[in-house]
Amino acid sequence: MDILRRQFLFILGGAAVACGQSAPRIRVGCQTPAYGSPLPQGDKLLAALDDLAALGYEGFETNFASLESSFQDPAPMRAEFEKRKLKLIGLHAGASFADPGLIEKERAQVERLATASKALGAELLIFSAPGVPRGPDGRMDSAALKLRCEELNRVGSVCNAMGVRLCTHNHAKEVANDGEEVNAVMEGTDPKKVSMLMDAAYVHRAGLSVPAFIRKRYRRIAGVHVRDVRDNKEVDMGTGELDFRGIAGALRETRWSGWVILEINKRADVSSRQLVENSRKYMRDVMKI
Repeated sequence: MDILRRQFLFILGGAAVACGQSAPRIRVGCQTPAYGSPLPQGDKLLAALDDLAALGYEGFETNFASLESSFQDPAPMRAEFEKRKLKLIGLHAGASFADPGLIEKERAQVERLATASKALGAELLIFSAPGVPRGPDGRMDSAALKLRCEELNRVGSVCNAMGVRLCTHNHAKEVANDGEEVNAVMEGTDPKKVSMLMDAAYVHRAGLSVPAFIRKRYRRIAGVHVRDVRDNKEVDMGTGELDFRGIAGALRETRWSGWVILEINKRADVSSRQLVENSRKYMRDVMKI
């Protein structure tokens, strides 16, 4: 049955193209932590973007602090992106969305970052959050979970109004226990307001099948972070435990369209350019993207 389903999806995709509909397109980007995080705006950032453009990346994601000095006058920096034909995929920040004492501050931060994101040409605004607090019995605090979902819906509306897509980024805690927390948040929020930036390595680390996770949640996934790990340590792509062929297959099978974003950290033994160049070649050769 699975084979027949895949054949049907392949035929359906061909029919869409024949009818003049554009086929879903996977775009490839890179996070700037390969060069440092946050990466100070100026020559270091632009030098990194020169590398990414030359190596065939279409966009980049960065910590909001990398571009914060351009928030008041974004046009010159946006022109630098456009000159290199690179898209700012999104700014990344942290927030709780579950702590009543931080709500007003976080709402103001979302509005500030969404405004800057729009002005800089970004598509996404990405937030990492700590896991929902749990009680002594190990169960999620229902009040904290409810507050997080309500706040995500609220700030998601703010982002929508500005033409930016709000995304939550998962770490290990959110996908532990068979994805308990991320499932609760996805089911407790409005799909039109809240999306997901899925970190494949953390999904794998939680003992879940990344391709199966994609098939379940692809409608909510705006981007996929990719890096390889072995024994919970980051390694060169293709030398670790992740099934990148399976991941690429699941993205194509579901006719997913979005950003696959290299997430790799700076190393002392390999130059940043070599790291992102090797990874880009691997994605072309193995994932066919």
